[in-house]
Amino acid sequence: MKAILVILDGIADRSQGILGMRTPLQAAQTPNIDRIAQTASCGIMYPLFPGACAGSDLAHWHILGYGEFPYPGRSAIEALGAELRVHEGDVVIRLNLATTMIDRNERYVQISPAYLAEEEALRIAESLEEYKPEKLRAEIKHIGGPFFLMLLPKEASTYVTDSDPLYFRFPVKEVTPLEKSGKEAGVTAFEVNRFIRWSAAILEDHPVNRTRLEKGMTPVNYVLAKWASRITFFPSFKEMWGFDALIAARGIFYAGLTRCLGMLFENADNFPEAAHLKSDSASPGEDLSLKIEHALRFLDAGGDFAVVHTKAPDEASHGGRPKMKVRICEEIDKAFLLLSEQLSKREDILLAVTSNHTTPSGGSEWTVHSGEPVPLMIAGSTARTDDVLSFNEISCARGCLGQIYGKDFMPLILNFTDRARLLNSRTSPQVRPYRENI
Repeated sequence: MKAILVILDGIADRSQGILGMRTPLQAAQTPNIDRIAQTASCGIMYPLFPGACAGSDLAHWHILGYGEFPYPGRSAIEALGAELRVHEGDVVIRLNLATTMIDRNERYVQISPAYLAEEEALRIAESLEEYKPEKLRAEIKHIGGPFFLMLLPKEASTYVTDSDPLYFRFPVKEVTPLEKSGKEAGVTAFEVNRFIRWSAAILEDHPVNRTRLEKGMTPVNYVLAKWASRITFFPSFKEMWGFDALIAARGIFYAGLTRCLGMLFENADNFPEAAHLKSDSASPGEDLSLKIEHALRFLDAGGDFAVVHTKAPDEASHGGRPKMKVRICEEIDKAFLLLSEQLSKREDILLAVTSNHTTPSGGSEWTVHSGEPVPLMIAGSTARTDDVLSFNEISCARGCLGQIYGKDFMPLILNFTDRARLLNSRTSPQVRPYRENI
């Protein structure tokens, strides 16, 4: 049996007063996904643990069954996605162009990441990539738009703070070593701070900014650093879970995650039939439908496990628009008609639908993601049917799966696809959670 996992990024939410104290999923009309829920095993899931406000990257890491390994960090995964020349042990730090201001001798972020045309970003990149380090070998690599990566050797440390304050009310700080870190952290912080100061001087009088100021536009005048990570390689998804797997998604992170875990990547930006779609939110239902179609073709061609991802609900949440998120949920529901039809005709496919974290849409300036559980349903010929009638955060809590954690997800998929190993058996010298003779 094969499996499809649909990750509705940030679709879980809190009860919103503007929606009558319902979540957007509760308020939305979603007949297709609800029809599937009525035949499924439902539950709720903490991707990490109760109260953990995880980023999407860390949540994916746990849901895909790699929580037993130290997470290498998003910057390292993005370096793999950008196909940069890196080696195991190298340190990578994300750099974002930003617009900042000085107030009472403190620097504050106005816009981050900065809004600028790609042509402007390329011209700035030509300048920043000329950086000459002092204490550590350092390369600056442009990965598109306002985003860059700093590549450092394995002698560098990941135990340093971010200069990105995350919240606009907090001032920008220098990068500093974490508590109880070694001298390597001090050297790393020195080199990153040196680059930030050097780049600020370059940006202050950069031709791009002179032109922007002449047009009455805000300058791109600072670089923020965050997410110090180390390049690390892990057992492939095939080794870990026995599946030949694919992710259909957009973005450099997903390209890197597939390279890190030995999965295939279907970049939705390269779908010929999706040339008119520039983002997950451009037409959420159509975009998700196309990803699902590609996932089904992969399974029909011999693949075992396909992950389909959409960022659209998360983007609506970060805009602080609960009613918009309701409309996004209803748009996304259109894509589940195809999956509902497939499940009614086929017994060889298991469908799992969940989210990677809760993203409150109420517009709090202090909340990015929150730590409530997310809804989960698993449907297919091997799954029990409970009495849940709709897919949302409250209804699914009454389902037969109960409450699980991200680490439980992949063992459940092995179970429902009839691939799980009888734990008493010792038929192979390698101890795996799946049967070797599939």
